[in-house]
Amino acid sequence: MDHNLYHEIEDKAQILVDSLPYIRDFNQKIIIISFGCSNILTDEEEQEVMRDIALMKSIGMRPIVVHDTKMGHDKFRENKRIAKMIEFCGVKAVGICGIDLQTIHMTLDNDYIPVITPNDIDNEDTPILPEEAAKEIAVSTGAEKVLFLGKEDGIRDDEGHIISQMTCDEVVKMYVAGKFEGRLLQKVTYALQMIEQGVPRVHILGSKMAHALLVEIFSIIGVGTVIMPDKEHYYPHELKKRTMIEK
Repeated sequence: MDHNLYHEIEDKAQILVDSLPYIRDFNQKIIIISFGCSNILTDEEEQEVMRDIALMKSIGMRPIVVHDTKMGHDKFRENKRIAKMIEFCGVKAVGICGIDLQTIHMTLDNDYIPVITPNDIDNEDTPILPEEAAKEIAVSTGAEKVLFLGKEDGIRDDEGHIISQMTCDEVVKMYVAGKFEGRLLQKVTYALQMIEQGVPRVHILGSKMAHALLVEIFSIIGVGTVIMPDKEHYYPHELKKRTMIEK
């Protein structure tokens, strides 16, 4: 076998081995993807995100997609389009307009991915942010984590480096110091509210990196920022791996 090919296969095998603890931990767990980036993704990038969501479903997770609508697009047709993109990847998905918690639970129970646009026909004039909808749905469904996927690629330190993991207290200190603004401020605000109401983890990550969702979910470092209640909220296998990294 070619030496380079062998190392390529070896690297892929190691990725699978590293992913196994996460696959076990997140089996049948609800993972919410707040898809607030439809105006900045190319068609190819959007398709890749949908494939990653379909993969999450295929390996036992229960994803819920909450999205905004492309500028100038009809929200109901857009919702149906995104659901069809996911179904094209081999899993079942259905569009839901509005935050109908009973329908969302029923959809999950029937093995579909709910694809939700927050506004329905009764509240079109009062736009609901996907982050706000994700918070309500996460708390209601007992979600394991929420991922805010969008233009903002995480929380950065004073030197401009993305901070991979933060506790709520650390985030609040930056919040009080006025470090956040715009859409990032909104995401941080909803993240803190969710964690206060029992959601274990909230992630903020950019949408432009290839397979950002999978890298964030299946690695301890990830590509964005994960916010946790405190340092005690590591998964057991993460504690072991983090100790090895810090050494």
